[in-house]
Amino acid sequence: MEKKVGFGTNRVIVATVLLIITLACVWYGGIWIALYLGVFVYIGIKEFSNIAKSMGADPPFYYIVSAIFLLVALASFKKYEYIFPAFALITILAFIIILFSRKRAGINDIAMTILAITYCGILPIHMIMIRNIDAGNFLIFGNNISYGLGLIMLTFLIVPACDIGAYYSGKFFGKHHLWKEISPKKTIEGSIGGTLAGIAIALIVGTVIGLNIVHSLIIGFLLSVFGQLGDLSESMLKRQAGIKDSGSVFLSHGGVLDRSDSYIFTVVVAYYYYTFFII
Repeated sequence: MEKKVGFGTNRVIVATVLLIITLACVWYGGIWIALYLGVFVYIGIKEFSNIAKSMGADPPFYYIVSAIFLLVALASFKKYEYIFPAFALITILAFIIILFSRKRAGINDIAMTILAITYCGILPIHMIMIRNIDAGNFLIFGNNISYGLGLIMLTFLIVPACDIGAYYSGKFFGKHHLWKEISPKKTIEGSIGGTLAGIAIALIVGTVIGLNIVHSLIIGFLLSVFGQLGDLSESMLKRQAGIKDSGSVFLSHGGVLDRSDSYIFTVVVAYYYYTFFII
């Protein structure tokens, strides 16, 4: 994680602007966070489809987009009980569509379609679910803030802290490869530094929103680790596809999946930890 984002001046500007836009949409919630996720999902699916095609698969793009937009809508309106049934029907329909639209139906097309819906849809919608958590309010600077907003802010601040900590730790102390075959520039020292930075931010933000120190330590550790695993997982896909970046929407900074890979896993882990152990 520490070497993919160079943290030069331009990269810092891009990362900062993106974080500000993200936090603004998260702050207002509702339609704004749904639109934000919808835009990122649409571009992310395009990038994922290109990765799939590089591997010899040809998933139905517009079907995947329609399916994921349905899942985003269900999450936005808090219809969580319909998400699993919808996903089950979406999966069956994917088989049928590919069966009748291909002269030679391929298992790779099916696999990549379901993976795209899961990776770009089922997992990211947990961001909306965290924001929708309704467990009262906490007081900050004299204002009542919803607990869901506080928890999603905590989630979204840990990841960049981990990225920055990993980069500088790897730059100054990195000697041992973390996983050379997947991401040759990442180091064990960078991973440890990133995890410690994520925990530090979790302790600070956790204190602000009234989270006890034990939960702050645990969530900081979990999200830092799973953020790095999300990064490595996307690197694995790109390496198998033989590409350097998932896209070029951020020019030299890569694509949407490159910029959001760490969040795809962390929002899921965060939501279920918050739900089962905090709320």
